[in-house]
Amino acid sequence: MITSREPLITAQGAPLAVEPLRSSADVVHDADELRARLGTDGYLFLPGYLNRDEVRAARGSILAALADRGALRPGTDPDLAIPADDYRPWSLHEAARDSEPLQTLLYGDRMAELYHRIFEADVRHFDYTWLRAVPPGKATPPHMDSVFMNRGTLDLMTAWTPLGAIDRTLGGVAVLEGSHRLDEITGGYGSRDVDTYCEDDDQAATIAATDGLTWDGVLTRDPAGFGKAHGLRWLTADYEPGDLLTFTIFTVHLGLDNNADRIRLSSDSRYQRATEKADPRWIGLDPTAHSARSKQGRIC
Repeated sequence: MITSREPLITAQGAPLAVEPLRSSADVVHDADELRARLGTDGYLFLPGYLNRDEVRAARGSILAALADRGALRPGTDPDLAIPADDYRPWSLHEAARDSEPLQTLLYGDRMAELYHRIFEADVRHFDYTWLRAVPPGKATPPHMDSVFMNRGTLDLMTAWTPLGAIDRTLGGVAVLEGSHRLDEITGGYGSRDVDTYCEDDDQAATIAATDGLTWDGVLTRDPAGFGKAHGLRWLTADYEPGDLLTFTIFTVHLGLDNNADRIRLSSDSRYQRATEKADPRWIGLDPTAHSARSKQGRIC
């Protein structure tokens, strides 16, 4: 007898039970309901919201950039995104910035319409685009985006955009339903800043002059245990080109492990009201990001 095998779903190297995201495609034009679901769930999942041809064009552009860097295995179809034997992730900000198809996909009319509806105001986006090319293995641990971008308005939304089909074996983003309402987490962990350091630390001068994070921003290395302890479900989907997942900066989320043999391509982009302050680390042609130019000292 032939039996189907469940896909391997892990996070941080351990099995993770997941349930389906709730689709909001049926209410995408109902601003009040979109905001109500954000308030309850902390996310909106919009299957098929984006133009599939634009997604394919963006994917092709990024794969070409990866091929130019020697990141894809020679002799393989670039669209399969098979990593080279010596593949190592690196910053893809420049590749994202220079890809006209990706910029059109993420910052064109379709995205602007959605966030105008959500915010009931004119919107702006961060200039920095977090382009992800995740190889097989462990992916991003659970975190809130607030700890990486809280020097502007906190009424900020993340858009996670799969650049191609991403099933649960390739591993996409999973969100912890309702986690943005965990006051003890948002008020403690969620208020920290990965680029802040203690001025009275013996190594303060070295830390201030160093690129990279002063703290990794990880909430927990045990996603299953964290979800169980708070009685919340991890949710994900088998994502298709054109799907969009958006959530608040206080929604706990993670990247599922990549248990396939291919690179997982996706992007994170951020949106807010145009009239509100934007975190300066992510604005401009060459944002300071997590560099020494972004470090801020405080008395601990």
